[in-house]
Amino acid sequence: MMKSIQELRVLAIDPTTRGYAFAVLEGPHQLIDWGVKSVRPARQDLCLAGVTAQIRFFAPAVIVLENASGADSRRCARVRRLVQAIRTLAAKNRARTRLISQREIKAAFASARAVTKHQIAVAIAGLLPELADRLPRYRKPWMSEDYRTNIFDAAALALTYFQLRDKRRQSRAMDSR
Repeated sequence: MMKSIQELRVLAIDPTTRGYAFAVLEGPHQLIDWGVKSVRPARQDLCLAGVTAQIRFFAPAVIVLENASGADSRRCARVRRLVQAIRTLAAKNRARTRLISQREIKAAFASARAVTKHQIAVAIAGLLPELADRLPRYRKPWMSEDYRTNIFDAAALALTYFQLRDKRRQSRAMDSR
């Protein structure tokens, strides 16, 4: 029997220059775990070992990643290779993968009038109160990005996945009428 959308476990992974950030959700309102895994040096094999451990521990039905090869992505070649390697790893562990573009994330948060990364992070802190105390302060153009921002990027991937899935289900329900 298939789990309902509220029970579906999703592992969202956001590769960073220092390793990766992750968020695990069971449905759009239940945050199970989150964090940043620092991997020095940021080698693919070390990142994959950490992701493998998380896949085995959380047993997600879906792994959500940024579409690093998309036209609107500015990800480096190392991150693009890492995303592809995570997709291969997910297939070996019988987990589906879903790639989400930056455009889809911005569209998902448009109703909350959240366009920038910080605005989206604030919206996520409102949806997932467990993350509220992790919300980085507003970044000025000359400041480095706070590492905690990547947790919100991972959560944005997962929440966008759930929203897109809901829209697809509603569309199918309308078509079957």
